[in-house]
Amino acid sequence: MGLLKAGDFFYSLRFLRLLTTPWKKTGAFKEGVIDENGKLIKKPETSSEKAVYNTFHKLVYNLKRLLNKLPLGKSTVASYAAALFLIKENTRASDIALAKILKEATGVDIYQTNLNEEIESEWFLTKDGNIQESTYTLVNDIALPSTGELLALKNSRVIVKEHAPISTIFGLSVFEATHAKTKQKIYITRGDITR
Repeated sequence: MGLLKAGDFFYSLRFLRLLTTPWKKTGAFKEGVIDENGKLIKKPETSSEKAVYNTFHKLVYNLKRLLNKLPLGKSTVASYAAALFLIKENTRASDIALAKILKEATGVDIYQTNLNEEIESEWFLTKDGNIQESTYTLVNDIALPSTGELLALKNSRVIVKEHAPISTIFGLSVFEATHAKTKQKIYITRGDITR
């Protein structure tokens, strides 16, 4: 993916640092904008509140709440592989760097798990490893790459044209799909879909 520009590198570090900061140590919590679980209490109004809770913070906090939603084990990490891929793509972090951050944020050592065990079959893959063209149902909420918001919700439909994986995250193949309702591009892994 090449070298990061100085601004990209700064935002990548800021993103990862904010992701691993405990809720009670964030500026948004100290300003009373979010609660101890990262839930928005009030819309930021003052300049100091807006400085600690803006679109960037909202994206990170949405992802952080997703990661904190369930006790993390390999099945939960596999369920959120597409969200972790968004972090990888937007920060250009390596799998090793993400694994370290994930361990720091959640206590899960991704390299001590086998995420591929969680998915029993590859029923939707061709012999070449491409995803089959079809309409699938999401079994997990998926964040939109453009905004990070959860608009591709569980049980909604996605449309896939046959193609090879666009990338991987922790050994899981990542595919591109189109959310049927919003027509937004999203990323999925094999554990995110069913017929």
